[in-house]
Amino acid sequence: MEEYGYRYMEVKHKLIEQIKLLEPHVRLPSRNALAKQYNAARTTIERSISELIGEGYLYAKDGSGTYVSGERATSAAHTPRSAFRSVGLIIPDIRHDTYPGILRGVEDIMNRHDINLVICNTDNQTEKQAGYLNKMIDLGIHGLIIVPAIIGHTDLNLFDKLRDAGIPIVFCNRGIEGVEAPKVVSNNFYGAYAAVKHLIGNGCRDIAYISRPAYSTSYERYQGYTSALAEAGMNLDDRLVLFEPTFDTERPGYDSMTQMLESSVTPDGIFCFNDGIAKGACEALGEKGLIVGKDVLVVGYDNTGVCESLPVKLTSVKFQTYDIGVGSAGLLLDMMNGETVRSNKIIVLQPELVVRQSSYPS
Repeated sequence: MEEYGYRYMEVKHKLIEQIKLLEPHVRLPSRNALAKQYNAARTTIERSISELIGEGYLYAKDGSGTYVSGERATSAAHTPRSAFRSVGLIIPDIRHDTYPGILRGVEDIMNRHDINLVICNTDNQTEKQAGYLNKMIDLGIHGLIIVPAIIGHTDLNLFDKLRDAGIPIVFCNRGIEGVEAPKVVSNNFYGAYAAVKHLIGNGCRDIAYISRPAYSTSYERYQGYTSALAEAGMNLDDRLVLFEPTFDTERPGYDSMTQMLESSVTPDGIFCFNDGIAKGACEALGEKGLIVGKDVLVVGYDNTGVCESLPVKLTSVKFQTYDIGVGSAGLLLDMMNGETVRSNKIIVLQPELVVRQSSYPS
């Protein structure tokens, strides 16, 4: 965990809480004692204390140690409003199951550092995204986290404007080709691979993939799907692969599943791009008299509340939304605080399979 920026943020936050309980001018425990107390590397402790000295929580005496500042409460109370920093978070849709977790992760970190958070929803439209980017530049925000929109043409010049304005950015979930910036992502390839391998291990031989429209994330999961099939010596049947034509489908997964069942091939296992598609697929299967978890095994993605709400509880790949938000916020704060962060730095979090009734044959 030490390599992730958010681990250092967690330790720093805990130190602040500890400091609040101490009287002014009380000596802090040694670096080694704090490292042991918080199960953290000494370098993490050093970095946290250095920043807390700069922020007025602590002061150092040469050869004597580090002490709680007597000015920390009054200095914070009299900080001018203009001194507070703001960051932007641009996401496709806060109502979507994956984005509340990302938002909460970002918000928790920013709240600990008294940083204002401005939230914008693009509905995955690059035109709307462009409008928000211009507003962020005009507002003079201090940093930006963005889950890039995927519908329409992306104006790369706006990212040059952000750079020229000295606004650091971190990509979340996916990046933008032609724009180099740190990003925090989930291993979509591995998540799909694990899901399909699980289906194969439970006896499935005709495994379908039903996906949202084609873009970077759906392709990564498609590659994981095909790799699991190839590893098992199974041929890819194009009739079992459906990318939905639009993001505006009224019943995601339902029409695609119905279309597949009315063709000349019937899957015995289905890997779905997300839980919403899996829900629609399960409804279509039920209408055709097929029993989920018995006749057809189904795995979704994101591990949302949908999984426990279905008649047959849904196996799903757990997408680490909160951790992605925390990691993105940690990287951005590092950059805002003058830390050197490689522009091509990528933090990849590993998803995990949560097995339920839908993928176990009776």
